[in-house]
Amino acid sequence: MKHHLYYRLLAIFLSLYFLSCDDEFATASLDESTKSVAGSWQVTQITRNGEDLSKRMDFSGFTIDFDEDGKYTVSADLPFLVQGTGGYSLNDPQYPFSLVLTPSTSEEAVFVSFQFPVVNGQRQLNLTMSLGCSSNSYQYSLERINKKL
Repeated sequence: MKHHLYYRLLAIFLSLYFLSCDDEFATASLDESTKSVAGSWQVTQITRNGEDLSKRMDFSGFTIDFDEDGKYTVSADLPFLVQGTGGYSLNDPQYPFSLVLTPSTSEEAVFVSFQFPVVNGQRQLNLTMSLGCSSNSYQYSLERINKKL
């Protein structure tokens, strides 16, 4: 009987203790900064279904320029979802999962799966897409040429 009373008192004490603690996470600011892809980007790697195509293709002349005003320019013909110029945006400026490209020759927006990791201290742009055949998935890994953050 003494043991049951002891455990009940211990449970009440621990409950009161944990309920009286301040929740540090509730007061912490969790605002994420707005992401910007502005700058010139060059391809560092292209994979198809996980296979590295970098040694098979010359993509040294391929760059994508994203202006601060929401315009893009693709510099060379490389298999890509868009060519030439157009407008761009991120589906969410703080937590983007898609890059939205609208070619100047079309009203229809193209959504590209988007990741923006930091690799070796530098932002990298990873774009995943299907270029016609839905069973093939391409990932373009790009790095900023002018290192603008």
